[in-house]
Amino acid sequence: MTSLDETFTRRTLVMRSFSPSAPIADKTLFAGRTEQMSTLISIAFQNGQHAVIYGERGVGKTSLARVMKSAFSGSAWTSYYTCSSGDTFGSIWRNILSDFPISDSRPRAGFAKDTVTATSTLADMLRDTDPTPNEIRGVLELLGEADGNAVIFIDEFDRPDAPSTRSLFADTIKILSDQAVPVTIVLVGVADNIDELIAEHMSVQRALVQIQMPRMTGDELMEIVTQGMRSANLGFEEEFAKQVVRISQGLPHYTHLLCQNAGVYVVEQGREKVHAMDFDFAVTRALSNVSQTVREKYHRATFSNRETLYRQVLLACAMAEKDELGTFSAPDVRDKLCEVTGRRYEIPAFANHLTDFSSIDGARGGILAKRGVLRRFRYRFIDPLLPPYILMKGRVEGLTKELS
Repeated sequence: MTSLDETFTRRTLVMRSFSPSAPIADKTLFAGRTEQMSTLISIAFQNGQHAVIYGERGVGKTSLARVMKSAFSGSAWTSYYTCSSGDTFGSIWRNILSDFPISDSRPRAGFAKDTVTATSTLADMLRDTDPTPNEIRGVLELLGEADGNAVIFIDEFDRPDAPSTRSLFADTIKILSDQAVPVTIVLVGVADNIDELIAEHMSVQRALVQIQMPRMTGDELMEIVTQGMRSANLGFEEEFAKQVVRISQGLPHYTHLLCQNAGVYVVEQGREKVHAMDFDFAVTRALSNVSQTVREKYHRATFSNRETLYRQVLLACAMAEKDELGTFSAPDVRDKLCEVTGRRYEIPAFANHLTDFSSIDGARGGILAKRGVLRRFRYRFIDPLLPPYILMKGRVEGLTKELS
């Protein structure tokens, strides 16, 4: 029989091997994204080259940036800063430059022959609270004089509210590139395209290597399962992994979440292998670990005091075939709604449901974004973390067994 201490140790190992709540920082647990990693490595030490990592929420941008920051730290000065809504151009740079220490040795006052060393940071070199891009360039050049390259990661770049922030960063990147300052800036943010992050200076795009983070492939998600289970000293049936990959819809968060819950359950049972039958238990446990925001969106969109089709229509939307932009049409929903309900519904029967989900002001709105023209509308989930949750709810509530 497994002792309590051994169970606790094994459980802790599972929790460390899968990380649904925080970005991956340990490169031994990081899976996939070899193309994006290769691109960052190739530009990191090229003067005049900078990068922007962009993509929808939940695809692993921060994990990639953190792992790469760790990888570069042995051969370059590095800094990592996460922006907040109240940040400005000046506050971001003061926090970043505080990571770079400088020292100044001077003769001690009086007749003593020894010296005294004063330690400060590059942030102390800024004269004003609102530095200009040229002042930032002048301070960063000190790193080059110290015979060192630097790679600076700026995460959540889409969050600052100050309208001038992005423009000033565009100016800074342009100047650093033109002057070949040995510093690489890597911007990271939620966006569909680079223009949503940097809308200034067409010429700055020549200095910015665009690294899009698409949803992970099935093979990359399978790699997460394999590496995590190996790290947790657990075996697993291939069918379990396939179900996890299908329901995750390319989002590593759900792969980590489901594997962690399944692993903990197996350890509690005193077993060393995750079976396909453990998938449903993992889904049930994982539902309560999904963010409160996602759960509230689902509840608001589907709640009713009477019998309605809102749950079934929303599930059909999550199941619908998507194009490369993540959009789907009403006919796509119709086909899946038939699978969910076992009845044939024509589009007029649920058209109002789609309108409610895509409205701006309604109680059920803010779920879908609607594009196109009348009778040819296409829809897309605004929050990419919502569809896998909807699929898990449908699974637990017995509305679909498509993942069996």
